[in-house]
Amino acid sequence: MDFQTQFETFRVWAIDFDGTTQRWMWSGIALAIGYLLGAIVSRILRFIARKLAGLAKHKEGDTQPKTADHVMIDILGALIRAAFILVALAIAANLLVGYSLDEARALAVSALKGLAILVGVWFLGSWLGSRVRKFGHKVGRKATSGGETLFNFLAALVRFGAFAVGLIAALQQFGFDTASLLAIVGAAGLAVALALQDTLKAVAAGVVIAVFRPYRIGDNVRVAGQDGTVADITPFTTVLNTIDNREVVITNDKAWGDVIINSSVRSLRRLDLLISIDYGDDIDQAISIIQNILTDDNRVRDEPPVWVKVVDLASSSVDLRARAWVSNNDWWDLRCDTLQKVKQGFDKAGITIPYPHQVTVTKSDPHIEPPAPAAPREPKPKGIE
Repeated sequence: MDFQTQFETFRVWAIDFDGTTQRWMWSGIALAIGYLLGAIVSRILRFIARKLAGLAKHKEGDTQPKTADHVMIDILGALIRAAFILVALAIAANLLVGYSLDEARALAVSALKGLAILVGVWFLGSWLGSRVRKFGHKVGRKATSGGETLFNFLAALVRFGAFAVGLIAALQQFGFDTASLLAIVGAAGLAVALALQDTLKAVAAGVVIAVFRPYRIGDNVRVAGQDGTVADITPFTTVLNTIDNREVVITNDKAWGDVIINSSVRSLRRLDLLISIDYGDDIDQAISIIQNILTDDNRVRDEPPVWVKVVDLASSSVDLRARAWVSNNDWWDLRCDTLQKVKQGFDKAGITIPYPHQVTVTKSDPHIEPPAPAAPREPKPKGIE
C-alpha cells in the first residue's frame, strides 16, 4: 500500500471519528438539557402543587415527617423529570444509532400529553381537596360534631382519586386501550387486594372512623393502648402526638378494633381521688380538710357538689374518696394542685398518710412451760486446772 492510499484511509477514518465525536457530544448536550428542563419544570409545578394543597416545603432535618401529600407531589415531580429525560434519550438515540425522529416525535407528543393530563388532574384534585379541607375548617369552628375530621378525610380521598384517574388517562396516550387498561387495573386490584388485606382493612376502618367519628382531630384519646392527642386521620392511619412530643402512628383497623377512650368528648369531667390516712388519725378532720380544699378552688363546679366519704377500712389505712366535677381543660392541673394541698394540709394537722409496712409480733404458748434457767457454775478452787 503506497503513501497516498494510507493517507486517504486515515482521512476517511478521521472524518468518521470526528462525526462520531460530534454525535456523542450533541447526545450528551441533549441529555443534559432534558435533565435540566425536567428539574426546572418539576420544581415549578411542585411549588404550585404545594400552594394549591396548602403545604409547606419539607426540608432535610424537619421534625415532622413527610405527609402523604408531600409524597404524592414528589412522585409527580419524578414523573415530570422522567418524561423530559425520555424525550432527551429519544433524541440521543437518533443521533447515535439513527432512531427515527418520527417515532421519537410521536413518543414525545404522547409523553407530553400524558404528562399534561396527569399534571392537570393532579392540580384539579389538589384544588378540590384544599377547598374541601377549608370548608371542613369552617364547619369545625361552628360545630362540635367532628365535621373537620370528616372533611380532612374526604380531601385526602379526593387527591388520591384524582391522581389515580389522571394516571389511567395518561397511560391511554401511549396506546393503551381503555377496556384492556380497566381489565389490567381490575386484575391488578384483585392481586393487590389479596396481597394487602391488612391495608384494605385499615382503609375500611378509616372510612368507618370518618363516618362515626369516635374521636376527632385535637381530642385527647387512648387508642390501641396509646395515649396522645389526635394529630391527623388519613385513609390508612391515625396519628397521635404524645405529651412528650413523640408521634405514634396506628393503623385504622387496630384503632377501630380496640378500646377507644376519648377524654375530650365531654365538657365536664369528674375528679376522683383516693386518699388514705392512719387508723389513729381524726377522720372528720381529714374529711374537712379535703372538703375545704376542693370547695375553695374556683375551678370546681358547685353542682354536683363535692363528695368526700370513707370508702374502705384497709389492712393498714382508712381510705377516703373525694369526688368533684371540673371543666375538662382544668382536670389535670386541678388534680395535681389538690394532691399537693392535701399533703400540705395533712402535715399541718398532724395527719399521717400511711405507707406499706410490716410488723413482726412474737407470742408465747401458755401451755408450754418455759425452760428452767441454767444453774450457775461453781468456781474452781485455786490451784486446780
